[in-house]
Amino acid sequence: MISLSSILADMDGDVVFDITSDSTLDNSSRRVSRTKTLDGGCVIIDGGFSAADKTLNLSTKYDAGVFAVVKHLHEDAMLIHVSVNGAFYTGVISDLSIKRETTETIQLRILIKEKIA
Repeated sequence: MISLSSILADMDGDVVFDITSDSTLDNSSRRVSRTKTLDGGCVIIDGGFSAADKTLNLSTKYDAGVFAVVKHLHEDAMLIHVSVNGAFYTGVISDLSIKRETTETIQLRILIKEKIA
């Protein structure tokens, strides 16, 4: 289950919905770069981990009410609050689509800015 809400006061800016099993919640990366050196080795610079490197790829069964709110947040809210798996983030919906196969699903990608709690 996931909760999305507008950071600013918005009567139409909150929604809670179940996500499907093809959603990815735990993909993240470290801030690492590798540069080749002239002696055949390399230099690795590790800037560590940040919640800002996290991306949530979410999928849920199509529901007109859920889609209307998510579309509103996508188009009108600069930043949103995201609550998932006991964590609370600030982020932005970067992509939103409806996938039509045997069943319709709502697909969205959320780029995390920071972890609040």
